[in-house]
Amino acid sequence: MVAHKIEIFSGGCGLCRKVVDIVTIGKCAECQMDIINVEDQKDRRVAEYGITSVPSIVIDSRIKVVGIPNFPWFCGDEFYKTLEEKYPLIRSV
Repeated sequence: MVAHKIEIFSGGCGLCRKVVDIVTIGKCAECQMDIINVEDQKDRRVAEYGITSVPSIVIDSRIKVVGIPNFPWFCGDEFYKTLEEKYPLIRSV
């Protein structure tokens, strides 16, 4: 299995903390998870990924899930392939 880069865009709200917990529990040890505060105007990724609401999750700069996932989170090649098909990241910049 390939390690993935998971970026969670957060505003520090309760829903954002819930998403951090969901991903933390479901990700494997090899995956890297970063939490990005959307209030940091210097972070170019907010505009690059078209983040307009929180929480949002971006995986490997190819997948974007907005809101609280309505599916169980678990690392696995098939899981990420399904996410890429259902939640492709469409860049705004």
